[in-house]
Amino acid sequence: MSARGLPSPRVLGYGDRMGTQTPGTRLGVLDVFRRRPWGAGAAWSTGVAVLALGLAVLTTLVATGRTVGLDRWVDETLPRRGGGPPPLHFFAMAITTVANPPVTMALLLTVAALWAIWSRTTWPVVGAAPAVVALTVTVLAGKWLLARPGPPGSDPVDILGAYPSGHTATALVCTGTLAVLVARRHPQYRRGLTLAVAGWTTLVAWSLLWLHFHWLCDVLGGALLAALLLWLLYRWPWYLVAPPSRQSEGTDLGTGPPESAASRPDPTHR
Repeated sequence: MSARGLPSPRVLGYGDRMGTQTPGTRLGVLDVFRRRPWGAGAAWSTGVAVLALGLAVLTTLVATGRTVGLDRWVDETLPRRGGGPPPLHFFAMAITTVANPPVTMALLLTVAALWAIWSRTTWPVVGAAPAVVALTVTVLAGKWLLARPGPPGSDPVDILGAYPSGHTATALVCTGTLAVLVARRHPQYRRGLTLAVAGWTTLVAWSLLWLHFHWLCDVLGGALLAALLLWLLYRWPWYLVAPPSRQSEGTDLGTGPPESAASRPDPTHR
């Protein structure tokens, strides 16, 4: 035991500067998320405003039927279902099957749970769960409120509509959340993770259009909604605190080696 009566890092396996981020400690939402000062990060708040405005304008246009011409043009320009090259049809079907929203959300939570078991902290689960909840509520609410029919031949849920695209929103939110968690632990992978998230989301969106499962604006609405949710949770007004990190044995709690502090930049000065 240390002088303050806390378990030694030799027992815990970590020497973190924050007492709430030691293994075996149950972290609450306020231990994993922090809120930025309202006066800090004008660019971050501007990003939220732009995404929210874009989503509001697109939703209004969809609700009033002003996107029908564009949506039908795109739908009629693409080959009819099964009319394109068979390999592309098979590839698109495989993408949409893998990108099934319940499966994708389950995979994200499973990865977060395994990470939590391995690291002996609930940080990954608490960091990922709010995104899954917010995604589910907003997508289902949007579909129910607008009740927009899908393209001819699509198979929407009886009581729900096609806008926004749940596949597109889930692809971006779930992979984006996982990328944020990993990048918070390994900042050097941030650019590669961002490209991977953008690439996967684009593939899912293209597959939905190619198979005539969604209108173009359904896909755009899902992407805007997902980007807004990720921004609100992980950039502004909230951000994710640093995860627990392993320290060398013999490092006392509350002190930590100098490099542990250097590896955690102030989130308000990016």
